[in-house]
Amino acid sequence: MNYQKSPKKRLTTSYVIALSLIALLSIASQVVIRTVLAKQEKDARVINISGRQRMLSQKISKMALQLETAKSESQFAELKSEFIEVIELWSSSHHGLKERSEEMDLQGENSETVTKMFEGIAVNYESIFDASNKILEFESPDGIEEYVNIILQNEASFLRQMNVITFQYDHESTSRIKEVENIETILLAITLISILLEAFFIFRPAVAAIDKFLNETMQRGLALKEAHQSLLTSNLEKETVEKELFEQLQMNHNMQLSYNKDLEDKIEERTREIEDQKEEILQQSNELLEQNEVVSKVNKKLTDSISYAKKLQQSIFSKREDILEQFVDGFIIDKPRDIISGDFYWYYSKDDIRFIVVADCTGHGVSAAFMTIIGNLLLNDIVVNQKVVSPKEILNFLDMELYALMNLKNVEKISDGMDIGLVTINSEKREIEFVGAKRPLYVASGNEDVKKIEGSKSTIGYHTKDTKKEFEPTLLTYQKGDRLYLVTDGFQDQFGGNNESKFLQKRFIDALNRTNGFDMIKQKKVLEGVFDKWKGSNEQTDDVLVLGVEL
Repeated sequence: MNYQKSPKKRLTTSYVIALSLIALLSIASQVVIRTVLAKQEKDARVINISGRQRMLSQKISKMALQLETAKSESQFAELKSEFIEVIELWSSSHHGLKERSEEMDLQGENSETVTKMFEGIAVNYESIFDASNKILEFESPDGIEEYVNIILQNEASFLRQMNVITFQYDHESTSRIKEVENIETILLAITLISILLEAFFIFRPAVAAIDKFLNETMQRGLALKEAHQSLLTSNLEKETVEKELFEQLQMNHNMQLSYNKDLEDKIEERTREIEDQKEEILQQSNELLEQNEVVSKVNKKLTDSISYAKKLQQSIFSKREDILEQFVDGFIIDKPRDIISGDFYWYYSKDDIRFIVVADCTGHGVSAAFMTIIGNLLLNDIVVNQKVVSPKEILNFLDMELYALMNLKNVEKISDGMDIGLVTINSEKREIEFVGAKRPLYVASGNEDVKKIEGSKSTIGYHTKDTKKEFEPTLLTYQKGDRLYLVTDGFQDQFGGNNESKFLQKRFIDALNRTNGFDMIKQKKVLEGVFDKWKGSNEQTDDVLVLGVEL
């Protein structure tokens, strides 16, 4: 008699195939989710830059009108320098979006619809770009009215079409998300169908095979029992052997039943685990998307609040154009590490004396920005209201009042303060008086190398019990064409270069010496280029402030 072999191997193979199929479907779902999240990051950058083009086109129109109404050639030159930067950013962003530049991290290709939209906007873009370049050829507002009108005539159309392009990018991004949702739905449906098919074609036949195997085992037991009964009369020994054989078969049968039951339980438990894991993965994916949206909204609110605080801070300080107009030439490099800066500059003039201050407050960001406002208000009170004109006395008063303000009896003592450089310029006597609190003054006279004048080693505001502060002044005479530079320590402390080291003061002085013969607008651009090249891809270490004037 031929009996069917044990179905263990065939059942194991079927079980592995079923679980592998479900696992592959789960992995495919995760791959789709991660792919769309990666694409969403690129889509968000494209939409942001596209939206920024609208702001830049409006800024071009606004600055063109400001250039047309400029009251002096110096003001026209200052505005034109900023106008160049806006045009370059606007133009590079336009071509970056149009060509999906890899340098701007805009990999991918525009759709045929977006490409046609860029072709439709080309006339307005070229008109604005050409008119802007024509304006840059002028040295004064005279004669630029025609090109300003061209910019204004094309700006509205460009803005309107740029809106359409931005909405198209957003629409295409949303469509891709919908496609992924459809794919996920299809994968889920395939998974459920696969489970049903496996139950029907794998697990159900497996149960039938087990049942058949058990029936055949029972039949074999009965056949042996009959044989045992036929031999019982012939030999007692055979009877004993048959009995033991039957008992062994019964034991095997029970073991087989137990094994099959365990196998069914394991299959059922593993199926439930897979279902639970699938639901958990889907839930985690939805929670992650919701959390990303919440974080984005919170980040936008914080950024908007800090940007508004920056406007309030700038409204209190002296306007840079008002300061620079009081000198033959000059520039201000102001690069906050965060949105708002802990460095500030202050200017005041009375009769023949001009006061210039550059200060570096403790810390960064919002906390340091509060210190800049306090320092500005205290300087106004000491110099303008109390009419203190001696640089040494100004720093002594500032030190005492800041320390008293920061260490009131009813509040916890604060160790914050500020490093400061103060210069007074007496136009009648042609004298410069400098006093510094941990900040130096750099003087460039004619073709001579830049000379550094050290400030005091004490800071403003913070006190230690054993330190006596001295703010000793330095008196110099000056000639027409001499240049003065007041700086905070952010420029020299920037990490970068080939060895990821600090820029240091020596390199800063060398940069001033190399550019001493340039006009100060060009000198500013060179210094900014040197700083950006040194910094490279590193984060900015500190707030950077450089103020230079020509006497």
